[in-house]
Amino acid sequence: MEPQLTPAPLTEDRAAAGHGPYWDVEAGPPLSGELRMSGFKHLMVPCMAAACLSEEPWELRDAPDLTDRQALAGMLRALGARVDIDGAGERVRIDAATLSGHQVPAGWSAQVHGGAYLLPVLLARHGRVESGAHGGCRIGGGHRGGRPMEHIARVLERFGATCVTDGGAFTATAPRGLRGAVIDLADFSTPDPHSGLPTGPHYSGATKTALLAAATARGRTVLRHPYPKPDAQELARVLARAGVAVDVTPDTIEIQGTDGPVGGATVALPSDLLEVVTFVTASVLLGQELTLRLTRPEVVREGLAPELFHLRRIGVPLDWDGELLRVRAPVRPLAAERVVAASHLVYSDAQPLFALLLLAASAPSTLVETVWSGRFGYVDGLRSMGARMSVHGQELRIAPGALRPAPGPLRGNDLRAAAALLLAALAVGTPHRLYGVEHLARGYAGLPGKLRSLGARITAGTAPAPDAHGPAGSQDKEEMHDV
Repeated sequence: MEPQLTPAPLTEDRAAAGHGPYWDVEAGPPLSGELRMSGFKHLMVPCMAAACLSEEPWELRDAPDLTDRQALAGMLRALGARVDIDGAGERVRIDAATLSGHQVPAGWSAQVHGGAYLLPVLLARHGRVESGAHGGCRIGGGHRGGRPMEHIARVLERFGATCVTDGGAFTATAPRGLRGAVIDLADFSTPDPHSGLPTGPHYSGATKTALLAAATARGRTVLRHPYPKPDAQELARVLARAGVAVDVTPDTIEIQGTDGPVGGATVALPSDLLEVVTFVTASVLLGQELTLRLTRPEVVREGLAPELFHLRRIGVPLDWDGELLRVRAPVRPLAAERVVAASHLVYSDAQPLFALLLLAASAPSTLVETVWSGRFGYVDGLRSMGARMSVHGQELRIAPGALRPAPGPLRGNDLRAAAALLLAALAVGTPHRLYGVEHLARGYAGLPGKLRSLGARITAGTAPAPDAHGPAGSQDKEEMHDV
């Protein structure tokens, strides 16, 4: 069995001391031309929370083995639920009939931000919830780099809860239960300056929180202008399969709360949309034709409509055939493009991957980020590899040009930055050391094996980490192994 690279997240003390896991990566000849994509993380996480609204079992299929899955399973078990995981089949079975706790375990919640979705369900179930900080990538401006929580409090207050956020701590009470509400989710967004449509870092989380709170509330909830992407829209449909009366239209979601537990559900997760974009990018950068095997391809295709639009325009040939997506070799150079990451357009998580593709364009290109502030943590690493990029506020300007070997180790400071730097290192073809790989375990299941099928050679280890892009310093390895 292939070992999984899921290093424990760094504590702030260890990170400050300059320690961290790394991968030594190098490209080689491909071994396979087909990959199966894992299930959609951004839907799996709220579905694991939603199972706590039921006293009947829930089963999630194609649930990827990620840090988020491990952490949420640990939280649910600590709260009294039974969680059974079939790792080989990627199935998670949750029976929350015995769930009794109302305090989200801090040791688990600090690792990932997905525990935040337990807040509305524990509040709905027990009338009270308490939590410390929630971790994940250090984006969003939360307390000491954690994920922000104020928007979750504001949503729950619309349902009649009393909430207190104090630093990284969160407390909410609703002794009489939650009641239905009318919420315009545009209130939890900022207008996209290019279209005026809602966008921003709180929009998705506010929508999912409202859906989870509304499911068992007393009375009717109307959610206007909900977050439009599949992770929220599919969550509404999952709740409907669990017996909640849900009506989904393009601009509104109406929920008639059950005022009690929801029913059981079996959830077949679609393939992870961002993993699909990642391997389309890998195929283009490595010059290898690739076939991606998908689950529920209709959800993937609809959910990635903005990304597919731009991929067509820049010249990436894609052929759809049932559950298969074939990436053919593009005609170089690619076309220049302007790509806007917004809640209704390209995923912010896909933005770093488009930056890599646009380095191979025939003319300068532009990326605009409207969701997360300053999400260009990969730029310094790519500059060390010769990329000509300049950041102007929320805009990244990209001049085309080939990458060259970096003079020292690379560091990814969040999940997608690490993915972008990993693909860049493989595309250059020479050995590179990449720090920050602990982030990858939150977004990609079985990544070493999938990359190995594309010819990558990866050796994992832990060592004192250098400053970003600086000399490697001491190479006192605590451990190293090939995967």
